Amino acid sequence: MIAIKRISLKALLCQSFFLLCLAVGHLTMGQQYKGTYWHNGSTFINILSETDSAIIAVEMSLHEGADAQTWFKSDLPGDFLRPNQIWNAWADTIIHYNDLIIHKTIGEQECFLVFGRTRNLEDVFIRYDGHSTNEWYKQSHGFDSVLESDIRRQIIGTYHVNDQAWVITRDSIRIFSHSSLPDQPSFSYAYSIRWGEVDMPENVLTLSDGRNLCFKLTADGLDFYNGISHIEHDGEFEWISQGDLLCHLHKTNLDNKVPGRWPEASTTILTRGYLAPYPAEVLRFIRNEIFARHGRTFTDPKLTAFFHSEGQWYGTALSNPTLDRLSEIEELNIQLIGAVEKERKQVSTNR
Repeated sequence: MIAIKRISLKALLCQSFFLLCLAVGHLTMGQQYKGTYWHNGSTFINILSETDSAIIAVEMSLHEGADAQTWFKSDLPGDFLRPNQIWNAWADTIIHYNDLIIHKTIGEQECFLVFGRTRNLEDVFIRYDGHSTNEWYKQSHGFDSVLESDIRRQIIGTYHVNDQAWVITRDSIRIFSHSSLPDQPSFSYAYSIRWGEVDMPENVLTLSDGRNLCFKLTADGLDFYNGISHIEHDGEFEWISQGDLLCHLHKTNLDNKVPGRWPEASTTILTRGYLAPYPAEVLRFIRNEIFARHGRTFTDPKLTAFFHSEGQWYGTALSNPTLDRLSEIEELNIQLIGAVEKERKQVSTNR
């Protein structure tokens, strides 16, 4: 009975969110798209032209190649778009033929919500207006900073390992020991995000002392690995592989105004690019943490144990549940995380 109820709730959430998008879509009717840029954290869309009935869009990455697409404006009431023609130039497209794209403003953020053939949410593209500070990516309109900012947002925080505290900010790593004075770390390093061969940022930090650290996101923090440098083509090309595990960092600053390990899932529209580095089991924790913040109880003992181990915030949520108050951002993120989880499970099953 419990399993049937949970499935029904999930189906109701999907249906309610889709109908809500249909109902609100008409509010953005008539806005102009020409010249706008949109991203899902890894792929970018540029709207080249627009008529009363259609727009021409280009789907691209920071590497090479782009896919030109025609999106027809639907006759349905509201601001809906249907891709009816796609010229595949270099790679498989993110937007597919006959997807339903809904233009909507959630919070203060304009979005394209992409619903697939089954009309489940499959992707979210966020409007972006910015400029690159990097000469190499001047033509990217700042997309490079979008990709880097996702990585920095994922790793920022205070961590504990052995007798040390690690404080990672947007541009530095400071390591404090028991003998450290306040604001005087034992070690301090500036870092930069390393970019790979295909013009995409990697999970590699280059420290100010020249070392490269690879990292993986875990359910309770970060794993840092030694980065091994490989030089090819007579010194013209360097790539970094993951070496031995250096340390496991346990994230400790969970006293945010929005409680939990991933507060951004309740405050910020997430993207596929942001979710990409997280393993499937961590995605499950992120999605269910949204429900936990509203006082949801879980039949899975693993979820129950995890959230109880995170501190007092979960007990407070249980005693003051707000299960019927999921925000529009939270509903959107639940749908997207669920879609990514499902794809990961399918890939794992097919191996």
